[in-house]
Amino acid sequence: MKNSFLLIAAVLLFLPACKWKNTKNALKHGEKLKSSIDSFEKNRQKLSAKLVTSLEDAQKELTAEAPNLPKVSKDFEKEWTSIQGRYGDLKSDFDRVGSSSTDFFAKLDELSGSINKESLRNEELGKNKKLRIKWDKSYQEASVSIDKITQVLEAGNDFHMVLVASSIRQKLEQNVDELNVIAAQAKELLGDLEAFTLAGRELVEG
Repeated sequence: MKNSFLLIAAVLLFLPACKWKNTKNALKHGEKLKSSIDSFEKNRQKLSAKLVTSLEDAQKELTAEAPNLPKVSKDFEKEWTSIQGRYGDLKSDFDRVGSSSTDFFAKLDELSGSINKESLRNEELGKNKKLRIKWDKSYQEASVSIDKITQVLEAGNDFHMVLVASSIRQKLEQNVDELNVIAAQAKELLGDLEAFTLAGRELVEG
């Protein structure tokens, strides 16, 4: 009898511990998902601000009178490299959100599936399914947006190549202009030397 009492007491103590462990584990999955989403949002805001600012600055410099294309090109390359790094962080956060959400819903279904009463268990599993469908739709829409950002970055890379080529062409045009100035100066100097030669001949020949 004494042994039976001790066994029952041990079970009663063990069950709350298991319940707390389940609660703690469930909360851990929830916090992990929340942390992933918060990190994603933080990088999304930073990327958005940096992307818009970078493009606006480049547009402002290019529409200025006599834009310095080599400088614009260097500035844009620096900003765009930073943006691509930020995008990499955003993409990693997005993948982590996907992985965390999968674990989250698996845990949610595990908890709901452990309910003894069938009607209540099915009701909870139904709620999970409805929430999962809603989440999957949001995640898919975000995935499309991520792909579109990739296209924007690729377009930005192409723009930078065009900008570099334009700066080289501009530099070449500047070199041609400088060469024309040098040629004009050389022609004038050589003309002066011809006059010097004629003056020397007159001096010698009398």
